[in-house]
Amino acid sequence: MSEKVEIIKLTSAEISTLWSTYLNVNVVNCFMTHYLETCNDPDILEILKETNHFAEKHQNEIEQLFLKEKIAIPNGFNANEHVVSNAPKLFSDVFYITSVLQMCKFGITSHTASFTLAAREDIRVLFKDLIDDVSHLYNRVVNCMQEKGIYIRLPAMNYPSKVDYINNENILTGWFGKKRPLLGIEVTHLSSNGYQNDMGKVLCTGFSQVAQDREVKDYFLRGKKLCKSISASIYEVIEESEVSTGMPWDQSITNAEVAPFSDQFMLYIIGILSALGITGYGAGISTSLRRDVGAMYANFIAKTVAFVEDGINLMIDREWMEQPPKIMEQEK
Repeated sequence: MSEKVEIIKLTSAEISTLWSTYLNVNVVNCFMTHYLETCNDPDILEILKETNHFAEKHQNEIEQLFLKEKIAIPNGFNANEHVVSNAPKLFSDVFYITSVLQMCKFGITSHTASFTLAAREDIRVLFKDLIDDVSHLYNRVVNCMQEKGIYIRLPAMNYPSKVDYINNENILTGWFGKKRPLLGIEVTHLSSNGYQNDMGKVLCTGFSQVAQDREVKDYFLRGKKLCKSISASIYEVIEESEVSTGMPWDQSITNAEVAPFSDQFMLYIIGILSALGITGYGAGISTSLRRDVGAMYANFIAKTVAFVEDGINLMIDREWMEQPPKIMEQEK
């Protein structure tokens, strides 16, 4: 008599991370569909093709797992429904590869977190493969951008020449008097958050130009204003310490008036970026010892949370927000 094989069900963490990963892969696929139609740079085009290949591969792998486990496959974002075929180019090729760079950074971070939350071996193998694919793509993107001279490095600093210890409370100052120079880790988070808001501003500007829904268009314009304000505050703090942030990458937006994506898709994208922004500000607070910098991040979080909440309400009002997996309510 053969031994009975125990079927280990997926945990709540495994289900939720697979669900969100599936939607994120849908997003990449939609972006690539438009990018591939409109990209002119042959080097960037090859990277977009590989990005699309990985997106389709990852989507299929998760779909097969859902079918095997008898889990409902999310509607997500199908390119046939949410990408306008033959729509005019809205952003530049440099923006295309820059957005792939940001997708890779997010993918490596989210897949790694999902890997550490997974208990079942097949799920760990899946996320390990996703990490390997996205890491490979990230290296290729960085190399391409450096060769073209469009990769923006984070600010440089002097090499520490000796071990030192903090011997007074000046490390915490920031409200009054002379402010101490920023720490390397503070510059890192400030610069990263500044660049992310620069990208958010470009997306909000482009999306507001082509959105069909008046309320959604106004929301994108509000997002543009918020990103611009946050970036200005961040760069002001960096410049006070006389730190160079490098030249901004190409932010050109065409004069296209036809949307390449549905309003639903564009609104979802701004929601993702806003949530990532909140995560970034939280990380900044956790590593900043200057009181004024911590307070600035707290202000960013409060404003962005309010912005995200209004975006969610817009999606709910239009029945555009898909219900994530939830714990079943128990009868009382």
